[in-house]
Amino acid sequence: MEQAKELVEDNTKTNGKLPVLEYDVAEWPPIPIALAVAFQHVVLCMGAVVTVTYVVSDVVCISPNDPIRSQIFCSSLFMVGVATITQTWLGVRLPVFQGPSFTFLPPLLAMKSSGTWTCPLHNSEYNITSNTSTDAVIYVDEGTKYTRLNQLQGSLILASLVEVLLGATGAVGILQRIIGPITISVTIFLLGFSLYPVSIQCSVIYWPIAILSTLIVLISGVYLAHVKVKIPGCSRRTDSKHQSPPPAYNIFNIFAIPLCISLAWIVCFILTRIGVFPTDPTEPAYMARTDTRTELIESTPWFLWPYPGQFGAPDFNLGLFIALIPVTLSSAMESIGDYLATGKTCDALPVPVHAMNRGILIEGLMSVLSAFFGTGHATTSYSIGVSIVTLTKVGSRYAVLLSGVIALILAVFVKFGAVMSAMPVPIIGGISMISIGIVMGLAISTLTTVDMTSSRNISVVGISIFIPIICSETLNRYPNMVNTGNAELDRVLELIISFPMILGTIIALLLDNTVKGDKQSRGLLPIINDVTLNHQGTGFESPKRTRHYASRNHLYDIPYVSKLCNRYKSLNCLPFIQNV
Repeated sequence: MEQAKELVEDNTKTNGKLPVLEYDVAEWPPIPIALAVAFQHVVLCMGAVVTVTYVVSDVVCISPNDPIRSQIFCSSLFMVGVATITQTWLGVRLPVFQGPSFTFLPPLLAMKSSGTWTCPLHNSEYNITSNTSTDAVIYVDEGTKYTRLNQLQGSLILASLVEVLLGATGAVGILQRIIGPITISVTIFLLGFSLYPVSIQCSVIYWPIAILSTLIVLISGVYLAHVKVKIPGCSRRTDSKHQSPPPAYNIFNIFAIPLCISLAWIVCFILTRIGVFPTDPTEPAYMARTDTRTELIESTPWFLWPYPGQFGAPDFNLGLFIALIPVTLSSAMESIGDYLATGKTCDALPVPVHAMNRGILIEGLMSVLSAFFGTGHATTSYSIGVSIVTLTKVGSRYAVLLSGVIALILAVFVKFGAVMSAMPVPIIGGISMISIGIVMGLAISTLTTVDMTSSRNISVVGISIFIPIICSETLNRYPNMVNTGNAELDRVLELIISFPMILGTIIALLLDNTVKGDKQSRGLLPIINDVTLNHQGTGFESPKRTRHYASRNHLYDIPYVSKLCNRYKSLNCLPFIQNV
């Protein structure tokens, strides 16, 4: 949010023009600068990787000292690297960083809260996704644990194939016409709302540490966001007389998460040493100790190469698959917005049809691969990457590609994953309070292009948010309310009702497309101005074909494919291949 404010201020100073990049999309910056920018991307995604790994592990009831936790963490980080490299080189070919998606967590939490995936009593350790703060832990046998991971794999693979289909057929353009900012805003807002149990159950273990973690991120990332530190700049000039002063960067903002983890972990270590935390594993505060997972770190090998199917063959769960479908569509629409924002920041608008379709296609394929690796989540574009480009003035896709390489290296170093998995749980609670709050803030910011003085839009947004919350809460209070006579259908309906994001997306999509309203008030015109539908309505096409557009459009071409298109004309019919 602070970066967005600075971007607006910079635009005002330059008469509405975006700040000039020191290094363009297709340029290689010097190695030190590329490494610095790449490291920022990896650092900013680390909090999400830790949180997602904890939630997935606890939903399938993996013991805190089970080495599988570090395997899932490293597999997740490995897929961050693979997806980022593939997206920047073969996908949309913009500096778009890929990371684990929070969007896919609410269906998993709904599976547990609905009673479909309960964890029978096995030992007395604490589980962060338990429904109460005093529940003892509740872990399943080895077979059941892998069964749930395999069901999650298979359901995620099939759901991700929907995104693959959108990109491969060029149907993204058609979807863009019916899924507008209102639907996207409602979906993201209810996503954040659905994740609040994670913050509660992580923080209730020991509130002082959770609050401390929140304050560190808040002070560093918000209050000190404008405090800039000068470091060697990105300027090409070597003449000392004309060399511009070194640029200043928001170091506190960029490194808020690592600073929070380091300081809060040190405090937990001190409190563990002086005996503040209990030694009884049945006590919730026991999970705030820094020595509870020493066995996990010691038993984890130093190096391990993640591979598909490492947790078994994929299985299938119908209810989970249905819940993941709207989540997948929402993730695709959010990624389209990230492509447009990145293209605008890099002065590379309009984004051509083939790049847009190919970006969604690659995201779908990487999500399928991520499911095969057993990460329990899909990969998606990170909006924070636009802020990094704006702050550093480095728009090079090769710098982002290098961040993928760094993620791959860290992923193979499994001992690092074990250490991160041993993080005291209250720290995750504090970080999640800020990160989930930002997700809900992003949902509200999506409505900036929508006329919210219109009673029509106010009604659509309010109803789409309130009704799903009411239905979800009603089902929680009256768990046996759904009774159709078919047990499988009951489970599916309970999952949909208990998951506000699904019901909210359906209601918002229906109301926004059936209640009379013009495109401008619905916020559709700004998107259409950046990327418009072609005459067949199957993809995107630029409204202007100037000389500048042609040169910028070349940025999106896949290397060596143009020669193949000249030789095999049928390739030009594919909506994700550049036209020659």
